[in-house]
Amino acid sequence: MKRLLLLLAPLALLPSCALKTTCWSGGIPLRDIEERARAKAVSDFGDTSGAVVYRGLAHPEAQTSRYQKQVDAGGWVEIEDFKFFEEPVDVPREDIDKVLALYAESDSHQAWGPKTKCAGFHPDYAIVWTDGGTRRVLQLCYGCHEWKFFGPGGMLLTDISEKAYFGPLTRRWLKKEGD
Repeated sequence: MKRLLLLLAPLALLPSCALKTTCWSGGIPLRDIEERARAKAVSDFGDTSGAVVYRGLAHPEAQTSRYQKQVDAGGWVEIEDFKFFEEPVDVPREDIDKVLALYAESDSHQAWGPKTKCAGFHPDYAIVWTDGGTRRVLQLCYGCHEWKFFGPGGMLLTDISEKAYFGPLTRRWLKKEGD
């Protein structure tokens, strides 16, 4: 038994990405300045009642041929420099509200960290809405475990915490492709 524990001990030191097939480095809480930026982003949400969800095209670097076929077929829109299928995803309103409420929770974020095994940020989803004539966009990259919010105050990029990522976010509300 002791020998088995010694063999398994190094696994505890592996980053969660090795165990859960993502490249998230995680674990670093937001610093004060990042927490203030997150709180400001949430205050910039405004009226989210018109929010719609778009699914991203395939990853342009990790799935090059599939991505190119999707681009060539048309039927996409560009949102903050990334291509999404033009037709919004049919997501129940209450699920959109739950995702935005999850984003609003401080412990759903961790300090952004560079990723070494990712093909680069590429959002799986974008939640888009307008308030007061200004568009807001929340992009979610499941490969990198990152939230990217664009609003009146600018752009904020943070890691999605394990609590948020491995909870209902990817399991029920906005499922990972293939789930």
